[in-house]
Amino acid sequence: MTSLTVPPGFVAHTNSRETWWLKAGCESTVLVAVQQLAKEQQQSTVDAVSTHMATPLRWGRGHVWRVQTDTQGAVIIRHYRRGGFVRHFVSDVYWDQPPRPLAELVCTETARQRGVSTIEVLGARVRWITRRLYRGVFVSREREGFHNLWEWLQTQPTGPTRASTLTAVARTIRTMHDAGIVHTDLNLTNILVQPGTASSQVCILDFDRARLFPSPVAHVDRERTLNRLQRSLCKLNPDGSLYSAADIALLCSEPSP
Repeated sequence: MTSLTVPPGFVAHTNSRETWWLKAGCESTVLVAVQQLAKEQQQSTVDAVSTHMATPLRWGRGHVWRVQTDTQGAVIIRHYRRGGFVRHFVSDVYWDQPPRPLAELVCTETARQRGVSTIEVLGARVRWITRRLYRGVFVSREREGFHNLWEWLQTQPTGPTRASTLTAVARTIRTMHDAGIVHTDLNLTNILVQPGTASSQVCILDFDRARLFPSPVAHVDRERTLNRLQRSLCKLNPDGSLYSAADIALLCSEPSP
């Protein structure tokens, strides 16, 4: 992608220091929440902040916060942090174009429009360091009652709820692939679940590096995504105590929606 169009319902706000893309009707709420979090972080260490307004969450590479607002309920604020080898040199500075926060906003909204269960984006921000370098923030509405798949597996669920939840995850992945979306970083921490005996709800996160196609995803890309999901199982639980071959078969089955 060399250029991106801001989705309908979002408005761009730009000044010399930063660019915001905000969902119409949520502008003031998002800005106040981000300002409140920044204020509390300045008054304490990053890891120590935890008040009735802001609570740190331990998802992914960290730096994710739940902030309670007066009008929009709880919102999730995520500061972009580098992963992989490059993180040893730069922790939160990006130069990708189009900017990663805008790319994630566009891909997430596109996924929602195509019927994929994901989060509701409220805004994204780029704070410019130079004309090319920036730091990013992504803001979404909280999905209440959900836990990431890794957290849920650690509760060692059994029986119908386990099978129902894993099947629901596989079905959501199938829906995403049929909608023409390749998720390039699918792992246990960016799949949220709300288990149920009869039916379970699933939500997929982190579409900032997703690839969008006008038709269903090719078999080779589906396999690559599912293999990455399996590798995350092995990485987070190397002794295999929290999953079985039957679990992997369910996750990779891609049943009909």
